[in-house]
Amino acid sequence: MMKLRHKNKKPGKSSKGCKKSGKKAAFKLVSTPQFVHSNDHTNREAELKKKRIEEMREKQQAAREQERHRRRTMESYCQDVLRRQEEFESKEEALQELNMFPQLDDEATRKAYYKEFRKVVEYSDVILEVLDARDPLGCRCFQMEETVLRAEGNKKLVLVLNKIDLVPKDIIEKWLDYLRNELPTVAFKASTQHQVKNLNRCSVPVEQASESLLKSKACFGAENLMRVLGNYCRLGEVRTHIRVGVVGLPNVGKSSLINSLKRSRACSVGAVPGITKFMQEVHLDKFIRLLDAPGIVPGPNSEVGTILRNCIHVQKLADPVTPVETILQRCNLEEISNYYGVSGFQTTEHFLMAVAQRLGKKKKGGIYNQEEAAKAVLSDWVSGKISFYTLPPATHTLPTHLSAEIVKEMTKVIISH
Repeated sequence: MMKLRHKNKKPGKSSKGCKKSGKKAAFKLVSTPQFVHSNDHTNREAELKKKRIEEMREKQQAAREQERHRRRTMESYCQDVLRRQEEFESKEEALQELNMFPQLDDEATRKAYYKEFRKVVEYSDVILEVLDARDPLGCRCFQMEETVLRAEGNKKLVLVLNKIDLVPKDIIEKWLDYLRNELPTVAFKASTQHQVKNLNRCSVPVEQASESLLKSKACFGAENLMRVLGNYCRLGEVRTHIRVGVVGLPNVGKSSLINSLKRSRACSVGAVPGITKFMQEVHLDKFIRLLDAPGIVPGPNSEVGTILRNCIHVQKLADPVTPVETILQRCNLEEISNYYGVSGFQTTEHFLMAVAQRLGKKKKGGIYNQEEAAKAVLSDWVSGKISFYTLPPATHTLPTHLSAEIVKEMTKVIISH
């Protein structure tokens, strides 16, 4: 039994057994205890080095921030100076442009009118400045023209000499020659008919029409003006849509011009200033839209000049006598005497007393009312019943807001003379 156990016993993995079997004994690693060395000194040095690097970076960052702040402060100072200067200039410009509406006592109303005027300029491709043919230079608003020329969009400016029936034909021709040295100018007479539709329009050119024909109620000059606007609608061979702003002093006939071109009463008209208060758009045809603007007044103006341009309601005048004195100085006294049927007056007071007697203007107690007589004379002046016109200057001088380049650019459109 013992022999059998010894026989079945597996050989051990001893070196003797390995040698006998021809195998190498497996190498047995004996683990020895490892001792952890302290790295505190090394870690402290690394931390100190890292801290020094961070401090250096912070100092460099602070220096850069300080330099940027210095530059930013200088730039912001310069920008602040420029901003303040621009704000001051814009306020001054706004105040000057608000002076184009001195006929309005309420500042809020003046601002509203100015806003409407700027809308017309902004939306328009072409601006028609309507002038009274009796005093074209007195009706021109150079400040408004400068605003149009400064506006974006390469806007065109055309002068329209309206109310040509109130001035001798040879004087009209002289004014056309004078004004066409600066800007395109068209002679025009708005229709004075009272019907709502089918306003009469005469196709006879203004230059060929007789003075008696011009004094009829029909419209003259519309064909030529439409031809000019049609040229602005063309870009090469392609026709495009345009908006045409109509601006000018009160009572120069802006709304009447639009109605005459439309041949219907599209805009309200009247002999008193301030009828048009908001921008009005009128479709003339499929290519042209007209924009009517509130009346503007160039500023600064003397009160008398503003009154004689019909920029203030006659009935609201505190002193209507002084403007009448100016009228007597400007006009032919013989024609005025014949019109009112008075003669032999030496002073304005004598003239107004005679007119008051003629018209039956009296105060309580039977005293003749000079103020009411003066208002009647001013109303006749505004409506054109008193004959008056000015002559163009003998020598032409280009206005300061116009240059030779602007004149050349504006007069590219051919206007038939």
